[in-house]
Amino acid sequence: MPDLLVEVGCEELPSSACREIIAQAPGLLTASLAALGMEAPDRVELSVAPRRFALVAPGLPDGVAASARRVRGPSAEAAFDEGGAPTRAAEGFARGQGLTVGDLLLDEENGRRFVYAEVREEGRAVDDLVPEVVARVIGGLRFSKTMRWGEGTGLRFSRPVRWIVAKVDERTVPFELHGLVAGDVSQGHRFLGGPAEIRSASGYHEALEAAAVIADHERRRARIVADLDAAAAEAGAAWRDPGGKLEEVVFLVEWPSVVTGRFDPRHLELPPRVLVTAMQGHQRYFPLEGAGAELRPAFLAVSNGDPAHAGVIARGYEDVLDARLQDAEFSFHRDREAGLEALDARLDAIVFHARLGSMADKRDRLVAGVGDLAAAVGAAGGVAAEATEAARLAKADQGAILVAEFSELEGYVAAVYARLEGIDEAVALAVEQQYLPEGPDSPLPSTEAAALLAAAEKVDNLIGAFAVGEAPTGSKDPYGLRRAAAGLVRIALDRDWDVDPCDLLRPAYGRLVAQGAELTVGEDEALDQVMAFLADRLAYQLGLEGVGAEAAAAAMGAGLGGAPSTAAWARAIEAARDGEAFAAAWTAATRLSRIARKAPDDDVPPAPGDDPGEAALREAVEAARSRIEAAREARDPAAALDAAARLAPAVDAFFTDVLVNAEDPGVRARRYALVREGAEVLGRVADFEQVTDGGGSR
Repeated sequence: MPDLLVEVGCEELPSSACREIIAQAPGLLTASLAALGMEAPDRVELSVAPRRFALVAPGLPDGVAASARRVRGPSAEAAFDEGGAPTRAAEGFARGQGLTVGDLLLDEENGRRFVYAEVREEGRAVDDLVPEVVARVIGGLRFSKTMRWGEGTGLRFSRPVRWIVAKVDERTVPFELHGLVAGDVSQGHRFLGGPAEIRSASGYHEALEAAAVIADHERRRARIVADLDAAAAEAGAAWRDPGGKLEEVVFLVEWPSVVTGRFDPRHLELPPRVLVTAMQGHQRYFPLEGAGAELRPAFLAVSNGDPAHAGVIARGYEDVLDARLQDAEFSFHRDREAGLEALDARLDAIVFHARLGSMADKRDRLVAGVGDLAAAVGAAGGVAAEATEAARLAKADQGAILVAEFSELEGYVAAVYARLEGIDEAVALAVEQQYLPEGPDSPLPSTEAAALLAAAEKVDNLIGAFAVGEAPTGSKDPYGLRRAAAGLVRIALDRDWDVDPCDLLRPAYGRLVAQGAELTVGEDEALDQVMAFLADRLAYQLGLEGVGAEAAAAAMGAGLGGAPSTAAWARAIEAARDGEAFAAAWTAATRLSRIARKAPDDDVPPAPGDDPGEAALREAVEAARSRIEAAREARDPAAALDAAARLAPAVDAFFTDVLVNAEDPGVRARRYALVREGAEVLGRVADFEQVTDGGGSR
């Protein structure tokens, strides 16, 4: 059983494209083989490096056996006219199957006659399938960023493709694709290697290593980690990767070697994250730490150059870093000489957003927003004061030279300067954590004051962007609003802040108006959009917990307001929906809602009085209302669902004993009003119509 090798060589791929290939290529190869009638391989081996990716499918069948299949076409009536002559339908069907009309057969199926085509497919050796397989794989890859390549094909790929290797065992499979001729010659390391002849599929890795390329990304990662460990041990330190740069470095080198570099110890006077950012954010170096987690004046770097010249390479790395650190040191001292108050005074001249004012405007909105949120959640006076002071200082570093150079350190720099000026640690920590969480796996603010500031920051960003018509669209989210909304939801759940976001968004919109912001979306529309946006993020967060979209939507329809209550309701609905009690409540609620929508729009006032059936339902609805409102007040979803289920028998009895659509208009209006009232009461438990069935009936 032969092994198939396909290597696609190209210009240096960005690490993001390498990860996209890892996610897609094995599945594309398997699907391509299956589409051509080939049995799927037990496994697909994928290797991705900066200048190539390679797929190996071991133990394939020798080919695809000859086969015949019967394809049904149009009905006989459509295929032939009254005189028996073939119609265009018959001719088109035959042409599509590669046959003539005379080759078509007539047969009966389920009492109707159809034309059929007997299609015979010749057997094909695996070698004959390779060109189409490669074309499908290359054409099927999807990248976030692409460029056109190929002679007149318009095919898009991450980088220009330069060569293709195709082997079946020792056999080379030549074919032309987009102006390239597949063969058996790969390319080694751009500087240390050269052309590499691939003699067999199984000898691929050995041939490339002889040309200074470790094609297998997992082997390359393991080697880098082992070399980093060894170099760190030799330096008596530990290497760190706080920025997660290892995954990027793996796809930047093909023949990795680790070098040790050093920098002037005086630079250790800089804040630690400034040093680490200079090393990792710009150069992808790995900082070294001592036993006490203190930074050492040294670093490790992974080179793709000649290990024989490690000394020269290290000096180059050192020179680049030293220039960055000298700039940072100069900026740091200039900022310190100015002081926080002077930095804050610069905010009037810094634009936050062309329509939303200056950074000073942003700061003032934050101070007020923190006050609103602190009052809404009942924060203690001391905590509210800390958060308010943090909000006043939060944007001071936007006027700092250091942040202009290291924008990713905003917030952190302000906190460092605050500590150096003796500001209370609780305030400085809140300033430092104002942008948390920064992603789904990011930590949350660690104190209540920090959470107040972080939440106020996100509220202002959300309402501001939506109010000027710059909501995210598709995959575009330049202001990180999805991240902001998700962060706001996570903070509310973590802190159990059961506050209706509208109570924060409306005054936030009002502050924009008061500052003269150039808003393009009205208040109610902007609030509705942000609320829907937050609801989507809450549903996503609940989905991570295993709560289905229907349960989340049903809970949101109850109008509970705060994220914690809504989340608790959704979890309870998800847990209860398979039970008989939920089924009873669901049946009653959906029946009431469905019939209420059928009420005639004739403006007839309800007639006074009640017959016994109406009186029984009215009494049951009032009892349910009382229990449901008490459950909502106590944030007890189980009790609310129980109250809804206990109303179900009265609803069943009402529809059995009472004709809602009575002939008397006044009686009819009274009964429809009662039905609407029952639907509204149960709607305070959940929007049951968001659930496709009542669980217990499944």
